[in-house]
Amino acid sequence: MAYSRFALKAVSALIASGISALIGLAPYAHAEPACGLADAARYQNAIAAPTEEGSPAYFLRTAEAFIAACPDRFEVRDAHLVAARAALDSGRADVSAFHYDAALAAGAQLSPSARMDQAVVLMATGEQARSREARNLAVSGWLASLDATDAAKLASYKVSGGTIYSVRYTHPDPGLAVTALWMAVPTGTGLPSSILIRNAPQRAAWRSLREGTDVAELIVAERLSCRSAALLGEVTDDISLEDIDRGAISELAAYLGDPDTLHSTDKGEPIAACFSLNRMMHVPGQADTSMLR
Repeated sequence: MAYSRFALKAVSALIASGISALIGLAPYAHAEPACGLADAARYQNAIAAPTEEGSPAYFLRTAEAFIAACPDRFEVRDAHLVAARAALDSGRADVSAFHYDAALAAGAQLSPSARMDQAVVLMATGEQARSREARNLAVSGWLASLDATDAAKLASYKVSGGTIYSVRYTHPDPGLAVTALWMAVPTGTGLPSSILIRNAPQRAAWRSLREGTDVAELIVAERLSCRSAALLGEVTDDISLEDIDRGAISELAAYLGDPDTLHSTDKGEPIAACFSLNRMMHVPGQADTSMLR
């Protein structure tokens, strides 16, 4: 019942905001028997092309209004995911956790990044065991996708405080190649961290301009966490992959001694989700332009 009251408030807010025509709330007010494809299309248009600022509050109330009005439509499971992310960005961990659970109950398949967002939300609500489970599902889902497409050679190392996964990409993206990656995952509560080896074309271009000469391909090692990114140094031809492997494992083993946990934010501010997930869990073909630097 608590959720019904919450959803009805969202519907009322949506009507008051003047966008009820977009998602077809007027027919629901007259108790028409069911939602159809046109209603789902109006909702999807409201999400894809907002008529007001596309704030987290807008997406949350729009998704929740559709969920309340059309609970039997299969699009509801995706609406729960929209609401979950919007609630996360609104600083409402309990609401976000509810919608992730509802999406899963409706049959949604969470991507690794969505699973990691769920882990952060559950950490914020104090459900540490479930948070660890969601985090581990995110990592295992990412690794399984790489293995299923033969995109990488995988290995794992048990160390004090957790596990370090080694990923050697077999078909790196041209130009933005990430050739190797190591991820540390804590055994207990905590967020992952990665070290990756990649091209740095923008850095090479800057050096060419500064030195007035053509600079060959520049390879760097980069350390990523949910809160930060830092270049560790250049990878030159005289450094073997075995040396890099040992260095990465040593660096990440030290991280597991004191892993990052949830970064606190003020009430109403976005929950501090991992901002570099698509790089920490790199998949060839899903390049991030920030890797140009």
